[in-house]
Amino acid sequence: MLMQSPASFPAELAQNSGQATSFGPDQYVLDWMVDHRTPAWTAAMRAITTLGNTVTLYLVVIVVVIAFAIARKWQLVLFVGLGSAVGSLIMVALKELFSRDRPPIPERLIDLSSHSFPSGHAMCSTIVYGLIAVALYQVSPWVRSHVWVLVFAPLLALSIGVSRVYLGAHWMTDVIAGWILGALFVAAATWITFRSGPVGPPDSLSAPQASAGTPQNIRKDPPQAPPGKS
Repeated sequence: MLMQSPASFPAELAQNSGQATSFGPDQYVLDWMVDHRTPAWTAAMRAITTLGNTVTLYLVVIVVVIAFAIARKWQLVLFVGLGSAVGSLIMVALKELFSRDRPPIPERLIDLSSHSFPSGHAMCSTIVYGLIAVALYQVSPWVRSHVWVLVFAPLLALSIGVSRVYLGAHWMTDVIAGWILGALFVAAATWITFRSGPVGPPDSLSAPQASAGTPQNIRKDPPQAPPGKS
């Protein structure tokens, strides 16, 4: 048996520490994606993944928050604005906590420097687009009568997550964890914010006051005849 010299151990450990770790079918899914890449799909995935970029999500949140502020929907301003910020901070903290390496560089089609788990694109797109969908459902009667439009939020988040695996930016389990954590965050934020009931229409607060003074609710006694003289 050949014995390795102690001097070779540090070099071997350094080499192993740089290897990306995969769980379960991670490597199989990544290899399948790489083997089925085409120029058309690559262009499409590059476009889809930009919808989950940090700058894109920031701009979307700012536009929505401004729109709700103009409409004086302050509860929704906090729900979308603060919720998106808190969700982003949680995602960054989890990346630092797990410090998982990304897939190997030869498979990556984009340059990245942060950790892999969870997928920030998958988690933050689920949070941002999910919070916006909930907010629109709360404030818009049209959305409540056309609930099917809300499916675009999860479909968008799912597409962004798939693009991250296709481009070699994340392992499959990074993306799945991002979806689950993002959905749990949206559910928790919705319950905390709207547990007392949905946001009513603009005139919901004034309507009861106006109806309270209507003639139908005012009791009127019939006029009495003047007392007779004895």
